[in-house]
Amino acid sequence: MLRKMAGGQPVEVEKVATLRSLALMAAVAEQFGYAYTDTRQRHRNGPQLFFVPDPRPQARERAERNRVRYPDASTGGALPPVPADVLDLFKARISYDLEGWNDDKQRTWLLYVVLTVLCAILGVRLGLGGTSPTAAAAVAAVAWAALMSVTLFLVSIRRRRRAKFAAILEAAGFTQTTEQSGRERYLPLTYQ
Repeated sequence: MLRKMAGGQPVEVEKVATLRSLALMAAVAEQFGYAYTDTRQRHRNGPQLFFVPDPRPQARERAERNRVRYPDASTGGALPPVPADVLDLFKARISYDLEGWNDDKQRTWLLYVVLTVLCAILGVRLGLGGTSPTAAAAVAAVAWAALMSVTLFLVSIRRRRRAKFAAILEAAGFTQTTEQSGRERYLPLTYQ
């Protein structure tokens, strides 16, 4: 990543496994004059981070200072230390960006429809397989109710997590913005 950043162009990083490693990459990029701009989930390839050069003078100075202090950073050498609060803030930003709310609503409704159809198919197959229609309908209804309960529980957990990340970002001075696509994000006041 740091080798790519030496060219001064926007950088994309793919195939990072954990949220902690994503946040660590964003924090290190910031130490070398880049600003985190977004994270998108690529279906099977995992998340993809996007960085752009930070044009602010203090970012340029910090990058020069760290290039002198950590000359081997781009070849796997020592990296600047990352404070825990900075790491937590990047975790919140990346998590919020990954859990796009509009996508979540669409996925949840699609899941409801798919589970309803599957339970209906279960009821029909049981009814055709020799089970009484009443028993088949009861089994399908119980399965549907159980699956809907689990789905609602998972959605509520996701909403609570999203609210927690939003609170962390608001406390840190980030402002909520809505992109043209309708996706909500939290951006720092210095975002350009």
